[in-house]
Amino acid sequence: MNWIRVTRRQPCPICTRPDWCSLSEDGRVAVCMRVESDKPCKSGGWYHNLTEPVTVRPAPKPKVKPVATEDFARLAVEYAEQLTNTSIPAKMLGVSVRSLERLQMGWNGKGYTFPMRDGRERVIGIRVRGNKGKWSVPGSHNGLFWPEGVYRGNDSPLMICEGPTDCAALLDLGFAAIGRPSCTGGVEHIVEFLQGRRREVVIVADHDELKRRPDGSSFRPGQEGAARLAQEIKPLVRTVKGIKPPYHKDVRDWVRAGATRAVIESVIRNTRFVDLASARSLREPARASATTGLPAALSEPAGAERKATA
Repeated sequence: MNWIRVTRRQPCPICTRPDWCSLSEDGRVAVCMRVESDKPCKSGGWYHNLTEPVTVRPAPKPKVKPVATEDFARLAVEYAEQLTNTSIPAKMLGVSVRSLERLQMGWNGKGYTFPMRDGRERVIGIRVRGNKGKWSVPGSHNGLFWPEGVYRGNDSPLMICEGPTDCAALLDLGFAAIGRPSCTGGVEHIVEFLQGRRREVVIVADHDELKRRPDGSSFRPGQEGAARLAQEIKPLVRTVKGIKPPYHKDVRDWVRAGATRAVIESVIRNTRFVDLASARSLREPARASATTGLPAALSEPAGAERKATA
C-alpha cells in the first residue's frame, strides 16, 4: 500500500494536524501519529479505517530552484588542481587522502574547498574550510557533499551525515555516505537523490549540546534536524534509522577515537527504526539512549548493545 503524507491543504482526518501523519492512496486508511487505536503501525502511529474515504491529493513535488552550475563545476576542478599535497589536510583531519580526493577537496588560497551538489550531482556551490571558520564561495547554494563512487541509482544502504569531513570518516570505514551542508540543510536535494529508490538509510546526527529556545524549551539541533529529515524521506525509503556518537561531538571524532565499522554497524543493528509518533520529541527534552544519544522516540537500542559500545 502506498502512503501520502498529510499537508496543510489536506490535514490528517483523525487529529486534524498538517504533519507527521499519512493517508493511504485510496483514501480509506489513515496512519495517525497522535491518536491511538487498537491497530498500531510497526513504523510508528496507529491505523484508522475511515468510514467515509477521502479524496487524496498527491503531495506536490519539491521545487528545486534552477541555478547556474557551470562556473562552480569549473571552479571545483581548478581548486582541486591547486591542492598539491592532500596528505597535510588528511593528517590534520584524521581521515584518508583517498576519501578527501573522492570528495574533490581543493584549495583556493584561503582555505580547503569542497564542491556542493544538488540531487542530480550538479555542482551548485563550494564550501570553504579555513583557519577563520567555514564559509561558501559567493553565489553558492547549499548542497550535498557527494563523493565519487556513491551512486544515486543504487539500492545499497546509505549513510547521511553532517559535513564533508564526517562523510570522509564514514568513507574510510567503507560506508556509502553523503554529507549535508548543515543539520537542517540539503533536504530537497536528499529527497531528489532518493527518488525512485527504496534504500535503507541511516542518519548520523552530531552530538550537540542542549540548547534553549526563547520559550524555554530544550532541543539539540543535530537531533532535531535528523528527525525532520527522517520525516521527509520516510515515504521514499525502505527503512530509516537515526544514530548519534555516544560520547563524541561528531562521527569523525568518534572514528578518530577508535570506532570501527563493526562498532557502528552494531549500533545501527541494535537501533530501532525511526518512530515519529511523538512530536514532543522535537520540542521537549527526552530520555536519551545510552548508546546513540538520540531520544527514545528516535532511537531505542536493545539492552545488549550497551555492552558492545561500553
